[in-house]
Amino acid sequence: MIGDHNLQIPEQEYRDLALPSYSMLSGISKGGIDIMTGVKNNIFTLKFGSLVDDMCFDTTKVKSKYHLAGALKSPTPNVKGIVDQVIASVLAGENENSSFNIVKKKKMNSLSTVALNLGNYGDTIMLAAKVNNVYQSYSREKVIETVTKAGQAYFEDALTSRGKIIIKKEMWDKAMETSMTLATHPFSKSYFEVEPGIELFYQYKFVTEVRGRRTKGMLDILKVDHNQKIIYPVDLKTGEMPVSKFPEIMLMYGYYIQAALYREAIMNIVESDPDLADYTVAPFEFLYISKENPNKPLVYVVPERMHNASMVGFTDRYGTKHKGIMPLLKEYYDCKEGMFCQYTEEEYDQDGKIPFDDDLIKEINDED
Repeated sequence: MIGDHNLQIPEQEYRDLALPSYSMLSGISKGGIDIMTGVKNNIFTLKFGSLVDDMCFDTTKVKSKYHLAGALKSPTPNVKGIVDQVIASVLAGENENSSFNIVKKKKMNSLSTVALNLGNYGDTIMLAAKVNNVYQSYSREKVIETVTKAGQAYFEDALTSRGKIIIKKEMWDKAMETSMTLATHPFSKSYFEVEPGIELFYQYKFVTEVRGRRTKGMLDILKVDHNQKIIYPVDLKTGEMPVSKFPEIMLMYGYYIQAALYREAIMNIVESDPDLADYTVAPFEFLYISKENPNKPLVYVVPERMHNASMVGFTDRYGTKHKGIMPLLKEYYDCKEGMFCQYTEEEYDQDGKIPFDDDLIKEINDED
């Protein structure tokens, strides 16, 4: 059945698979094959979208992957300077507090309450105050009290957030509201409710062929209706623009590549599995919700004409050309197989001399 094709591997192991994915093909579409040879743009991690995904699909990741910031602002420069030195000392394992040494041996998997109590690092606080030449007229008790009162939240955040994505409370609350809306709204709750004859897979990882080319993918939602024998591939998208603008967003970010690639992949899986002979794959769906209105999800369905156009390439209604999946897969494999990695086949055929497209000029002005 369809679940047998869901790769039971960690996300990082999936990402390390040397196969073209939607993100790779989208990158080639925007930046050319140079992205495969080291000339890459840094990709900004969208914290909000990632957080909503994990809240919806795998809540076990939330605690280990994200940190809800506790300190609303940094303490005063004097306190911050001292606390930063305490943090450096703690992380270096040089502090006199034995409780931290115990925690360190456990590779910081769980910090003890004692280790997170800034007041337990009194000697280090006093040394840092002396080095920074601050609070010299204060008694030991007053220095420690001043620093711990103003710096405890900052100190705790710094230690507990190491290696995690730090999320401010405003974003955290909005992500929680968004995930609750998706799970309960009449337009979206069917993707999160288990009903008789319905099977739901989240973060469905696969490796298969798309028209003879090996690819991989990780689908947010795969909904299988065993009653009607229909399989629904669905991806959750979040953004800042209102839901009415998603068609423009889809073109802007090349989501059409994802829709067609993933649907073709699921279709191939279904066709290759005798147990799924009576099943059909529905058109790809995007479940979109804007963080500016986390109470209004909307589902966009990719029609067959758009799916077919996405496979070969098309020109949109604004006159912008978009590469199709098959040309993009050809570019990827031409590079991987060592044929055309610095230049495309067309650039080689033209001996490196490429004429501008005539359609760069839409209209010529009349002579006066």
